[in-house]
Amino acid sequence: MKTNKLITWIGGLCAFMFLLNACNDNLDGATFFTTDEMTIIETLESNPEKFSMYLDILKKTEFYNSLKSYGNYTSFVPTNEALQSFIKEKFNANSLDELSSIEDIAFLKTLVKFHTMAAGRFTSSFIEGRLPDTTFTGDYLTTSFLKGGGIANVEINREVGLDQYDIRASNGVIHALKGVLSPFINPVPVTIEKAGKHTVFVEAMKQTGYYEVFSEVYNEFGSKNNFTILAESDEVYAQEGINSFDDLVNRISPDDSNFIDSNNDLNKFVGYHATKSFLYTSDFPEDNFINTVLPSNAIKSFKTDSELRLNETETGTDDTWTSIITPESNYPSKNGVYHTVNKLFTIFVPKPKHIIYNLVSDQPEYQSRLISSHQRVPSTAWEHVRWFPEKDIRYLKQGNNSHIDHTVFDFEGVAWFEFDTPVLPKGKYEMLVMGSAGASSRAQLQVYWDGAPIGSVYDMTLRASQIGWPDEVIMESRGWRLGYEEYVDNQGVSQAEKSGNSRFIVTKELLLSEQKSHVIRFVALKSGVAPMDFVEFIPVD
Repeated sequence: MKTNKLITWIGGLCAFMFLLNACNDNLDGATFFTTDEMTIIETLESNPEKFSMYLDILKKTEFYNSLKSYGNYTSFVPTNEALQSFIKEKFNANSLDELSSIEDIAFLKTLVKFHTMAAGRFTSSFIEGRLPDTTFTGDYLTTSFLKGGGIANVEINREVGLDQYDIRASNGVIHALKGVLSPFINPVPVTIEKAGKHTVFVEAMKQTGYYEVFSEVYNEFGSKNNFTILAESDEVYAQEGINSFDDLVNRISPDDSNFIDSNNDLNKFVGYHATKSFLYTSDFPEDNFINTVLPSNAIKSFKTDSELRLNETETGTDDTWTSIITPESNYPSKNGVYHTVNKLFTIFVPKPKHIIYNLVSDQPEYQSRLISSHQRVPSTAWEHVRWFPEKDIRYLKQGNNSHIDHTVFDFEGVAWFEFDTPVLPKGKYEMLVMGSAGASSRAQLQVYWDGAPIGSVYDMTLRASQIGWPDEVIMESRGWRLGYEEYVDNQGVSQAEKSGNSRFIVTKELLLSEQKSHVIRFVALKSGVAPMDFVEFIPVD
C-alpha cells in the first residue's frame, strides 16, 4: 500500500546530489540552447549536425507536424551518432532510406511515441524513479543516478545517458540522448528471464502459473496491469544453499508438487513476491504495508535514512529484515518493474500497527496515474472501489484542502459506496473515518464491515458546536477526534484547525481474527455530498 509521504530515502538523496551538482555540471562542455521562440521541430532543424536523422524519422512516421504545432511536450531525441549506430545494429542498415517496409515504419512510429511525453519535463523533475507522465505508448520512463549525482550521470531507463538537456522550445523541452531507448515490449517475467540472473525464480513462476499471470499487460476491463516483482537472483539463492529449482522445492514445498494449487506453499511463496502496483524503490512506503497478490498476506515496508527494510521483525533485539539490492533493481517493463532482494523472501506475519488507508492515493489506479483528478469514471475503472447506482464519479486533488495527499473521493448521488481495505494484520483496533463534514448538504452514512453494520451513524451534516470542536474531551465523548496537525493545506492550515476535518470514531473494538483484506461499505441514510478522505485503524492493546 502506498503511503501518504512520498519523500523517500533514495529519492531525497539523489535530489540533494542533483541540486549540489547542477550549477557546475556542463555535460563535458556541451552547448545549451535557449529557443523560446522556436518549436521543437524548428529547434531540431537549427541543429542538423546533431538532429537531422531524428527529423527524418519524424517525417517518415508523420509526427513531424505534431511537434511543430502548439502543445507542451518532452522530446527525448537520440543524436545522429546514436541513431546511426542503432539502425546498423538493429536493421543492418546504413541509412534511414533503407527502412521502408510496413513493419519498419510501424516500429519507428513506436520509437517516436516512446521517446515523447505529453508534458514538458525539465531535469528538475528527474529523481531516482519514474517520471510523472507516461509516453505516447502509455509507458513510464525512469531516471537513475546509480552512476553518481548530477545530470551528467543520469540514465534513462537504466540504459541511455544524456548528451544535452533542458533545450527549451516554445512547445516543450528537448533532451538529447547518447543512445536510443528500447521501447517496452516484454512484460515483467520476460524481462527478468532475458536478464538471465534469476533462472530459479523464473522456473518457479512458470511451474506455479504466475509467469502467465504476471505477463498479462491488460486486465479484463482493458486497463493496464502494473506488477512489482521482488525476485531472488541465482546468486542470492546460492547463498541459501539453493542451486536449482528442485532445491527451492525441497526448501519451500517438499511434500506437495501440485504447484498450481493456490494452497501449495511454493505457489504462495511466488505469489508473495508480487504486488499489483508499480513500485519503484522511491515509491515504497516509509512505514506501512504493501498488498501482495495473495489475498491474506502483505509486505511490511519501512525506510530509515539509509536503507529500505522489508518485513522487519519487531522484537527489538537482533531484528532481521530483507533489503533490495539497488544496482540490480528498478528495471521497468511493459507492465511493471522488478527488483532483486538480498535474501530468501518468505511470507511474513506482522503485528497490528497504526494504518491510515488513504481512499484515493492508496489505489493502484491512482499510483499508476491511470485516472486523473477531476476525471469522472465508472466504478469499473477502479479495482478496489465500487458504488451504486452506477454513474461516473471523480476524485479531487486540490492544494486548498488539508486531506492526506490533498486527495478526496467526491461521492454524491449514490445509495452506497465501498472499498476493499489493504491486508490488515489480525488484532484489535479502533476504526475511524475522515471526510469533509459540517454542512447541511452532506450525507449521513451507516458503516458496514464485511456486510454487517458497525458503529453509529457517520453524520457528515454535524457542525463544529454539535461535535464539540475544538474541545477534545467533549469531542471524544460524542465520538469524534481532532484531525492531524501534520496534514496541512497550501496555506499551512492543518486538519486539526478545521472542524470539518475531524475524525469520526466508527468503533473502538474492531476485532480481526485473521490477516486479510476486508470490505468497508458506506450506505446513505440521507443522500448528499460525501467527500471521503481516509479510514484509520489504531491497534488496541
